[in-house]
Amino acid sequence: MCITRVVASPLGPNICVTMPIVRPILTRSSYQTILILILILLVGVGPADVEGAMQRTKKKTTQSTKKKSTKTSSKKGTKTARGAKSRASSSKKKARRTRQRVVPLSALTVLSERELSPGIRYAQYRSNGSKAVVVHVISMDRTVAGNALRLIKGEDHATGLERLGDMARRYDTASDNQLFAVVNGNFWRAVRNTMIGPCVIDGEVVELNPYKKWTSAFVDVKSQVIIDTFALTGTVRLNGRTYTISSVNRRNDTGVVVYNDYGGDNIPHVNTKEIEKAFQEAVKDSIFTDKDSTEVALTKDVLKNEILRAQREANGEYPMVKVRVRYLRSPSVNVPFPCMVLGVDTGTVAMPLRGAVVSFPRAMLSGAWPRQGDTLLLTYSTNKHSSTRFMNAVCGTPRLVRNGIPKHEAQTEGSTGRRFIQDNLARTALGVDRSGNRIVLAAIRPDRPEDRAHGATLQQTAQIMALLGCYNAMNLDGGGSTGMVVGNDHVFFDGADPLTRRVGLGVGVVKLSKILRAPLR
Repeated sequence: MCITRVVASPLGPNICVTMPIVRPILTRSSYQTILILILILLVGVGPADVEGAMQRTKKKTTQSTKKKSTKTSSKKGTKTARGAKSRASSSKKKARRTRQRVVPLSALTVLSERELSPGIRYAQYRSNGSKAVVVHVISMDRTVAGNALRLIKGEDHATGLERLGDMARRYDTASDNQLFAVVNGNFWRAVRNTMIGPCVIDGEVVELNPYKKWTSAFVDVKSQVIIDTFALTGTVRLNGRTYTISSVNRRNDTGVVVYNDYGGDNIPHVNTKEIEKAFQEAVKDSIFTDKDSTEVALTKDVLKNEILRAQREANGEYPMVKVRVRYLRSPSVNVPFPCMVLGVDTGTVAMPLRGAVVSFPRAMLSGAWPRQGDTLLLTYSTNKHSSTRFMNAVCGTPRLVRNGIPKHEAQTEGSTGRRFIQDNLARTALGVDRSGNRIVLAAIRPDRPEDRAHGATLQQTAQIMALLGCYNAMNLDGGGSTGMVVGNDHVFFDGADPLTRRVGLGVGVVKLSKILRAPLR
């Protein structure tokens, strides 16, 4: 056999030296003595340790002799002992199998690394362990002028889906900012394709309502990321009265709803063909079956109900009083922004440029409709860090790293799916270091048997984010939604792949063309 130990070597520190040991024909006691001498030479075991080892060996021999002498015990006692031993052995094997399902990750090896721009780097790592995990990482130093996080909504619509590559190219074409990389963001609901949990893009709220106890990352005007259990609320101040906003970009009750650019060109808007198309996509996609990590499995009844629901919402929206407004200041979270009333109508109305449509039930206004030129005040607020002006927000689950400790919080946040938590899946995660200056986006590649790479469990993902230097981190949408595009290349496929899943939101790393965004006037 061979024993490999780290010993002092003239070749340098921490050099692994393999020492062959020829197994001679010796008695058992002689063999034990030789092993003890080898331990003395390799790790510096002292005489006291040798003596203790010999005593332990002697003790084990005595115990073995005693065990042999007890074989004459009663038949009943023997059966009981054997049964207990068998159960203990079975429990140990079961525990061993359970432990083997989650292999702790303690080290990452750099496979490649390059700088995309000052303060922005792309790297590829491989973990230790028999089931190695390959992870692609974008890190950004937000203290470098112009470096920022930006969210990109699929098709620029609240229910739009788009492949990451198409999303990146469209953003590069439409924006003056330079996009270096993008990963997938929020989870989203099947068929209707609405975001799950808060979503904010450049100050505009795309989705308002929280989901369970899921975690969100809110980003302020300087791209500082705060990861916490956020809840987002909204109010409208009009004619001396304050109204609570029940939803954004979709009507789900008889309350006040705010529609913005992400709600569509016209309000209300229902496209049954788009819903049917989304359903057919979902049927072909395993993420929406009970074998994956999403919330609901799809059936034809689900499609029917979703179409009917969309129609009911549209029908319910037609008689509402719709106040068209124009922003007088750039929208943001935790800072009220005034709006000028452009007009009031019912039925279908067009979305104003740089503005919104605020929809009221008739009875709520009590006949006191606003008039053109009136001022309406919109306010969105967070339950935590309420003094911080936030411009972007992405939601996911669960928290992976809290104050430097890698431990997922899936059950606390309301996720109990075995596959979602325990299986080796592709994963996407976002984290930040202790200073808050270094932001990390990670995409764990799915299983690839050809190079013995595997996906990760939630706990392994937490360990990876901690190894990458994250003091706080969270999980984003994963499985078949996981992806990363660097430049024009999807890193999982060495280029653009038309078969990648369309997703609802992208988290991008950009260089701003203008360091500070001027307010609208």
